[in-house]
Amino acid sequence: MKVTLIISIILYQYLCADKLLFIQAMWRHGSRTPVNCNWNCEYFLQNDLLNGYLTPTGMRQHFVLGQWMRKRYITELQFLSDTYDASQILVYSTDVNRTIMSAMSNLQGMYSNNGPKVPNVKDSYLIPPNPGAETPTDIGQSAIQHDIQVLPIHMKEAITDDRLLSILICPKGYEMFVQNMQTNLTIAVSIKAQSTLLQFCNEMNIDPLEFNIFTLTEYMDTFYSCIYNDYPMPPNLTKETYLKVDSLYALTIALQLYQTQHQVDVFSSPFFESLLSYFDSALTQQADKNQKYIIYSAHDINVQLIASALNFTSAECMAQVYLGQEVSNKNCIYTYPGFASNIIWELWEEEQTHDHYIKVLYNGTEMNICNTDSKKCSYKIFKQLIENQRRDFQKECSVEIEPIIEEKVPVWMITLSIIFLFILFSMILYILCLSKKLRENGKTKLNEDKEP
Repeated sequence: MKVTLIISIILYQYLCADKLLFIQAMWRHGSRTPVNCNWNCEYFLQNDLLNGYLTPTGMRQHFVLGQWMRKRYITELQFLSDTYDASQILVYSTDVNRTIMSAMSNLQGMYSNNGPKVPNVKDSYLIPPNPGAETPTDIGQSAIQHDIQVLPIHMKEAITDDRLLSILICPKGYEMFVQNMQTNLTIAVSIKAQSTLLQFCNEMNIDPLEFNIFTLTEYMDTFYSCIYNDYPMPPNLTKETYLKVDSLYALTIALQLYQTQHQVDVFSSPFFESLLSYFDSALTQQADKNQKYIIYSAHDINVQLIASALNFTSAECMAQVYLGQEVSNKNCIYTYPGFASNIIWELWEEEQTHDHYIKVLYNGTEMNICNTDSKKCSYKIFKQLIENQRRDFQKECSVEIEPIIEEKVPVWMITLSIIFLFILFSMILYILCLSKKLRENGKTKLNEDKEP
């Protein structure tokens, strides 16, 4: 009876469980080589490492994340197919090597050693027409050796990718960044950080007069690459100083790029338009009925921006943590979105009411969403909150060109210019006529001299 009761409970939970309908995920690429030429620049140049390429460490990070995704969405929830199904998964990436390769590494983690088999056809059909081309003897029926699965990645040209590169392609973005560097919040953080900056500059032998919290960000970016990839670190930089400057890292990025709620709303709008579009299509069955998983392989600035838009963090709450003030946002994530950080949105259907709700996971942890203490949020409410934050990205980012006002050019100047041009034109005509007459007189005299 006990066994029967246990089986009945398990069966009831299985049959009456809420239904997962759709998932979307955004992640930061894995560990990469440096991009800034500051610390130990000569070493990185000699080894061709200043290119921001994904490293073996970064590949491993995303491979493991892919295995985590497999466990949750294939093994436990049985939501995705056990083998790769191209109709289920759509992958978007910025047009950068490290994000493309991160997506590939991640999906290899989901479908490792699980690639397709070739059909039972003649061996000659399985090789290219090149002379000497042969099938490996140990490949078996695997399409690719070791059962590797090939996966498509979709990209947009950087200048048109407003969904993932909105911050970088917004024409007014630079103007916003300059303004952010001069706000009271930035000044307060800079004052608090002065002793740390001086300590850092002293240990790194840097002129403190040419250093601020934003240039510090570039150094920390390099140090992260060093730590994760076993590159040399500054010998004189103490652990104490490193920890102090590390606490500034995420904050300075937020202060510079999206310090105000308005900036967060503007830059996040194109992405959320895509996110809601896929969820709406899934609910109205307008999309491919098999499509279940949308991926956005992007950067740290994307993860932190969208986390801010979801009210998981903000430049203000991070500054409050750093300044030792009372934190207004109890959700506040004040740490930097490190390599392979991720946000996952799950769209569910409630079993009894058939209502739809959203769950959001930040680095695998279910978050309180919709400004409540709940891990669930009605999709209608979630969508309305996003719609309330939506801004016209093109309009907000467009640079207004000041029209030429006619009154700015005085009438007397226009009149004088016309008179001058008339006189100049008359003089040119006079010179041309005089030159022609002189040539004709010269010819007449020459003919008279030739007559006997």
